[in-house]
Amino acid sequence: MPLIGVKAPSATRGPIGSDAVECTEPHREPRGRHRRRSAPMLLLCSAILAQPLVAGPVAAAPAPVPPAPIRPAPVPPLPLDDPYALLAGRTYTSVTVIGGTIPGGGPVVIGFDNAHRVGMDAGCNSHAGSVAVTGDRLRIGRLASTMMACPPPRADADEWLARFTSVPLVWRVIGPILTLSSPVHTVILLEDR
Repeated sequence: MPLIGVKAPSATRGPIGSDAVECTEPHREPRGRHRRRSAPMLLLCSAILAQPLVAGPVAAAPAPVPPAPIRPAPVPPLPLDDPYALLAGRTYTSVTVIGGTIPGGGPVVIGFDNAHRVGMDAGCNSHAGSVAVTGDRLRIGRLASTMMACPPPRADADEWLARFTSVPLVWRVIGPILTLSSPVHTVILLEDR
């Protein structure tokens, strides 16, 4: 009958190698994919293998240095007197329109200056007008625009933009993302850097 052996150092003999003892167990036929071992033999082999292989005290490894904590970037305080300050001097380009599409595919580009004015483009003509922000509402005033003729379907982009901005929009800024929502559409824009 074949034997299964595990070599372990002898407690009374020399180093591992020529003078080693064997913990052996008779071979049994496997059941399924696993072999069954007797508990006493397994405990005996485990006890022998758990003995330290080197003489003398073992120095503990130095404790690892934890990485520096990750701290989020400081969030600037919200200007309570003028929420427009969050938009001033920034330009955003649309990445998604929920509730429809911009004729011609867009994108909508919106730039806010420091004097409460906005410049916009939806793929055809450029538009400019005043903007007022009160709380979470952004109201774009009457727009002046260039009069360039665009081929269809881009020709309808100006009308789409005029309808979208004709009502007060709910706006939110989260990091570099600006969302503008009308009752029909939500435009998600990313700040140009």
